Amino acid sequence: MRRVMAAALFACCVTSSFAEPLPEDTPKAAATRKVLKTKVSFTWKATALGDVFDEIKENVKNLGIKPDTKGGINLNKPITYSCKDKPLEDVLDEVLGKNGWGFYVKSQKGDGYDGVLHIRPGKERGWEGKEGRLDKPEEKK
Repeated sequence: MRRVMAAALFACCVTSSFAEPLPEDTPKAAATRKVLKTKVSFTWKATALGDVFDEIKENVKNLGIKPDTKGGINLNKPITYSCKDKPLEDVLDEVLGKNGWGFYVKSQKGDGYDGVLHIRPGKERGWEGKEGRLDKPEEKK
């Protein structure tokens, strides 16, 4: 039993050491990630998702949001949610996650959407193609 546990522990350590590191952010993407740490307070009761995004952009400066409506993001979806002094990334995680949607910050120098927050179906949380929390992403399976 000890050998099996030791082998499993060794396999976990070896595979985690080969995990692909996160790419370096562009300055615009890094600024957006900092904005996602902003503490916010919102109350929405059956508010259309498009209006939710508008309110977020009104209250959080320097944040671009691009929902993938062709991919399945419904801007008319009613959202009911309330929070007080919560980091925006947590709010997005909770609001989008329960609807099967994810978000990532585009980080590509020279791209018109560099630094923009993209919303699309999935489990991404911060990095394109990565699942998990912004501070602890996991490889998408």
